[in-house]
Amino acid sequence: MKATDYNKYPEWMKKPFNQTVIYTFHDIKKDPDNPGKYIIPNIYRFKCIDQIVVTDEDGTNARPIHIAYTNGSNPDGSIVIGDDLYFSADNFGRIVLNPKKASDHAKFMFMEYSNQNGSNPNRDESTPIIWTKQDLVVKAKTSRTDRKKRKEALLEAVQLSPYMVGVLIDVLGSISDKQKSEEEQRDLIEDIAENSPTTFLAAVKSSLTEIISTTKKAKDLGIIKNDFKKQAFISQPDDEVIWSTKGIDKKKTYELFAKFLQENPKVLKTIESKVLLEEELV
Repeated sequence: MKATDYNKYPEWMKKPFNQTVIYTFHDIKKDPDNPGKYIIPNIYRFKCIDQIVVTDEDGTNARPIHIAYTNGSNPDGSIVIGDDLYFSADNFGRIVLNPKKASDHAKFMFMEYSNQNGSNPNRDESTPIIWTKQDLVVKAKTSRTDRKKRKEALLEAVQLSPYMVGVLIDVLGSISDKQKSEEEQRDLIEDIAENSPTTFLAAVKSSLTEIISTTKKAKDLGIIKNDFKKQAFISQPDDEVIWSTKGIDKKKTYELFAKFLQENPKVLKTIESKVLLEEELV
């Protein structure tokens, strides 16, 4: 085939290329031997020739065309495939295209419409995915949202009363965290607010938070027991079933038990009274 036989895109498919575009190598793996690092090929060359199906702007007249990233043609008119389009570890498995570089425009058209682009909605799905396109607008919005949420969580954390710090330690901390000083507990809660703001804010704002805290205290004090054999929360020492845990999502055990208690205030009041009594005796 001649160079002139390639890249016969319909006019309507010639996308505007006026801002930086980033394509990321699809098969980047976490390095099991080096936490926080990734396995990226030193050099990964992919096919810079492809065949795609195009249509007229109204979706009719489907037809195949050959596309390629080319650096021109040979004297006999045959195509010269570009050799400067590839993924590398040096670039962290990314190809960054700049609209100010003339050569990047040809790269952009090929990488956008190739079947190897996992972000191409019209790709031939029988072709393995080699790269995907980063949505920089969405990424920027997400980054701004994350920053706002983290700021909100940290502001909330520094204003917590000592009582609420204890409640959140019951909900978000471990058994050993309960033995720490208030200052250490506050540091832990602020770390959670910074690193997991969504989880922290949900715990602070949830009407179930204090009930979950109470149930965990009741369990620690031996007032109730989460009996795995009976698949139920039972009262102590009479072993009466309070609420069955059979068939529930184990990750949400305390949240669902708290909802049950919220809907059954007499049972909740009994547990709260016993907790207060036991805490006075300790």
